[in-house]
Amino acid sequence: MRNGLSLRWVISGSFLLLIAVVLLIYSQLLPAFTVRGLFYTASAMMEEEAQYFVRHYKRDPGTPPPHNYFYTSVIGKQALPDSVRRMLDAPPSLSFGAVHIYGDLYSDNDDAPFQIILEQPLGDGKTLYMYDVDHDHEVGGEVETPLSDAYFDQVLQSVAFISLAVFVPALIIIALLVWWLVRPLGRLVQWSGTLKNPDALAIQRPGFSFKEFNVLADALAKSVEQVQAASQREGRLLRYTSHELRTPLAVLKANIELLALQSGGVLPSSLQRIERSVLNMQLIAETLLWMSRECPEPLPEEDVDLSELVGELIEKHRYLIGNREIELIVDIHNQPCRLPPTACRIVIGNFLRNALQYAEEGQVEINFKYPQLLIANHIRETRPQQESSDFGYGLGLQLMQQLCAKLGWHIEVIRAQQRFTVVLDFTTVRGVESSC
Repeated sequence: MRNGLSLRWVISGSFLLLIAVVLLIYSQLLPAFTVRGLFYTASAMMEEEAQYFVRHYKRDPGTPPPHNYFYTSVIGKQALPDSVRRMLDAPPSLSFGAVHIYGDLYSDNDDAPFQIILEQPLGDGKTLYMYDVDHDHEVGGEVETPLSDAYFDQVLQSVAFISLAVFVPALIIIALLVWWLVRPLGRLVQWSGTLKNPDALAIQRPGFSFKEFNVLADALAKSVEQVQAASQREGRLLRYTSHELRTPLAVLKANIELLALQSGGVLPSSLQRIERSVLNMQLIAETLLWMSRECPEPLPEEDVDLSELVGELIEKHRYLIGNREIELIVDIHNQPCRLPPTACRIVIGNFLRNALQYAEEGQVEINFKYPQLLIANHIRETRPQQESSDFGYGLGLQLMQQLCAKLGWHIEVIRAQQRFTVVLDFTTVRGVESSC
C-alpha cells in the first residue's frame, strides 16, 4: 500500500476544488445581483415617472397622479392603503436608488408582505407616494406573459450553456496540464527508485520534458553515486583492515602462547599487557569483518550468564584501575539470557574498558536487570574549549553503536555534569530484519 497522497491527485483535486468554489460563489451571487437588477429597473422606471409628474404638477396642480399596471401613486400619506401606510411606520429593509423596500426580502413564504415605495416631494409641502401593485389577489389572478416567460427561459438556458461551455473545457485543460506536469515527475520518482541498484547508475538517465527535472535527476544520480562510492570505500577498508590484521595477530598470539609454555605458564607483566592488547585487537578485527559484510549472517545465540561474563571481563580489565581508588559496585541478575555471546563480550568489554580507563577516583556502577545493562563512571570536569568530551569513548562508541544497530540493540549515552552513563538495551534483538 502506498503511503501519502499522489501529487497528481493533489493538484487535480486542488484545481477542481477551486473551480467548485468559484462556481458556488457565482451561483450565490447570481440570484442576488439578478434581484438587484430588477430593483434597479423598478427604481429607474418609478423615478422617471415621478420626475415627469413633478414637471406637469408644477404647471397644473390638478394633474392626476400616475397609474399603470405595475404601480400606482397617491398624494399624501393619508391617501395610501392601510397595509402600505403601516409599512411606513417601520424602517425599510433596503434602500435602492430612489425607492425604499419594505418587508422580508428573503422569506420563503410567498404570502409575506413586500412593497416597493417611492417618496417624491412636490415642492408645495405635499409628497407623492408611488408603490407597486400586487395583482395576485385580484379576480383572475396575475396576467400571464407567455412570450416574455419563454424569452426569459431561453436566457436562463443560454446562461447554463455558457457555464458548461466554460467549466468543461476548463476541466479538460486543467486535467491535461496536470498530466503534462506530473507525468515527468512520476517518471522521475520511478527512475529514482531504481538507483538502489548500483548497476542502475551505468544505465543512461531517461530524458524529461522539463529542464528543472533533468537538473534534479543529474544531481540525484551524482549524490547516489557519491554515497555508493563512499560506502564501497568504507566496506573495502573494513575488509582489508580486518583481513590484514588477522595474520599478524595470529602470529603474535601464537608466539605469546609459546613464551608462556617456555616460562612455565606465567608471563611477565609486560607480556601480559601484550597478550591483552592482542586479544582486544582480535575481537575488534572480527567485529569489523562481520560488520563489513553486505548481509551479515545472524550471530548464534546461547544462554549467557551476564553475571559470570561481566565478572570475567572485570578481572581481565582490572589492571586498568592501576593505583586509583575506584570502587566497583556490581548488581547483576544471574538469570541466563538468550544472546549472542561473542557480541556481548565485545560490546560489554568495550564499555567496561572505557569506563575503567577514563574513570576518575570514585565509584563505577555496573547494573543489569533484563533487558538493560547500565555502566556509569565519574569523569573529570571538561573545559568549554575542549574539542571533544567523549573521554576516549568516541571511536569505540561509534563502532559499538554500528555493531548494536546491526544486532538490533539500542545504546543510550548520558553525559550529565561529571558522570558518564551508557545504557545498553537488548529488547529489540529479536525484532531485527535484514536490510539486504
